[in-house]
Amino acid sequence: MISKKIALFGIISTAFLFLLTAGFHSSYAAPITLDIHKAKNPGPGFGTQKIGTVTIDSTGNKVTISSTVTAQPKQDKVFEGWLVDAGGSNYKLSLGQYEKGHLQFTENMVNPYTYSQFIFTEEPQNDKDPNAADTYAGADLPPPFGQ
Repeated sequence: MISKKIALFGIISTAFLFLLTAGFHSSYAAPITLDIHKAKNPGPGFGTQKIGTVTIDSTGNKVTISSTVTAQPKQDKVFEGWLVDAGGSNYKLSLGQYEKGHLQFTENMVNPYTYSQFIFTEEPQNDKDPNAADTYAGADLPPPFGQ
């Protein structure tokens, strides 16, 4: 009788740990590094000319994005990074301005996986318009993004 209880406890404990571990891993995505390609003209989409990289590290709700580009904005312009819910609401979340070809963004987000693209735009310096200009370049994000 005692051996049956011990065996049952072992099975239940193993099942619980498996479910806990599966849930833990589903909320964490491995860091990804993607090539950024210049936007097609006319768009939509991206061409084959590589002009930078973006690395996205999402741990639960904490997201860190680091991007480096080789392109230079025109005079009196700046590059601004964005996450885009392409194919969904088309909402664009500003990640801030590139400084000397580099962008760094860290934030706690409710659902970072709703976004399916990383893009950057060329904006006027001191731009008062919160909307994104035309896409300069970007990358499609692989699963688990785009959900």
